[in-house]
Amino acid sequence: MKMIPIQTLQVSWQRMALTALLALSIAPALRADGIYRDGVGAQSMSMGGSDVAWPGDPLSSLSNNPAGLGFLQGNQLDLGASGSLLTGHYSNRADTNGRLSDNFSGLPEGAVGFRLGSLPVTLGLGFYPESGLLADWHYYDVPGGADGKTTYGYQQFKSEIIVLRTAFGIGIQINPMLSIGASVGLIYNKNELQMPYIYQNQPALPRGFKTLLDLQTEGWGVDGNFGIQFHPNDQWELGLAYKTQTGIQSHGGATGDAYAQLDNLGLGAAPAAFHYDAEVDNTLPQSVSAGITWKPSSKWTLSGEIDWVDWSVFNTLPVKLTNGSNAAINGVVGSSSLGDYIPLDWSDEFVYRAGVEYAINDNWSLRAGYIYSKSPVPDSTLTSVTAVIAENTLTTGVGYHRGAYGIDLAYQYSIPASRTVGVSELAGGESSDSTMKLNVQTFALTATIKF
Repeated sequence: MKMIPIQTLQVSWQRMALTALLALSIAPALRADGIYRDGVGAQSMSMGGSDVAWPGDPLSSLSNNPAGLGFLQGNQLDLGASGSLLTGHYSNRADTNGRLSDNFSGLPEGAVGFRLGSLPVTLGLGFYPESGLLADWHYYDVPGGADGKTTYGYQQFKSEIIVLRTAFGIGIQINPMLSIGASVGLIYNKNELQMPYIYQNQPALPRGFKTLLDLQTEGWGVDGNFGIQFHPNDQWELGLAYKTQTGIQSHGGATGDAYAQLDNLGLGAAPAAFHYDAEVDNTLPQSVSAGITWKPSSKWTLSGEIDWVDWSVFNTLPVKLTNGSNAAINGVVGSSSLGDYIPLDWSDEFVYRAGVEYAINDNWSLRAGYIYSKSPVPDSTLTSVTAVIAENTLTTGVGYHRGAYGIDLAYQYSIPASRTVGVSELAGGESSDSTMKLNVQTFALTATIKF
């Protein structure tokens, strides 16, 4: 085998850390709506997130259609929490019993809406997680790498993504039938990744060079949400909302060790460890939602919604490394900074939602819903840490309201999804001949106070 200069290999470790950072922005989520939640607040979640057309509450209005604020009567406070439990199985050529740790992850959420006296204007302020999932896989690393034989044995493949939104919104009731609204959100994004990672895009090296990586980044962005709701009569409600793209520059560090790869290339004496400051320039997708609600009687409410999500923004992801600590690497490249990208090739998709509510009496309500969306991730780039593969989700819930107080519970169950990768287009081929089976259970509780 032709030996590769040690200086070139050292450069590759830096570039591998760079490309690996992209996985931080798309840690696995098992939701019909990609990495996003299917509704915010227990009432919305129990009806499949199909709330763009009905007023709802401050929490669901700020997250989906701020025009709903305009139809709120008086002041209202929503406080609650939501969380998810993931389970799954993974098999590859080296391990037929890969597993997910049973980690329950949850975060608080809340919102308040204030009616401005006799004016037809309501202001809203809230905070909630748009995405918050932890996937902690454990399985044997498939032999591969630059030499086709490199493995790091039994490893942790851990990825986490948290997207939190703090929003300020306004809803204006134009007349008894029409309301418009807008909100602006401050987005916090935290990402973590720990796994063997395979180098993708360095023409000076053979494809598939492999290293252990431990990466973390966090950053901030700003988005906007605009909506309209139209209630022509007591039976019908219509809604339309648009959410902007969100650009986020997340910063952190990347450390790693390529000892196994170097040993197999006969370069075990070379320094294998590295550390760099990292930046990921990520873009979260824009979306458009349209919905309709029908109330055939005082007891029944039926709602439907269609969302279009611009997942094609996850086509490639530019990333940067700066302040490299290895003087030898910096000398070879003539700089302490580098840039790179990796292909993802996600596709735009529609999300279809339906929900129903039945009022048992003046206090108790039962709810159910269904969500469908095709997975945006192609087999060609699918891995265990980008396994957004769910397509069907069932939802249910119950609500109790008496006077100024209320409490709602929601449960969502993603029907177990399975995907098999035959031949992966990613370098190294470690994802070829692999199968992923995943499902998630999501829970939410929301307490309401009107004042």
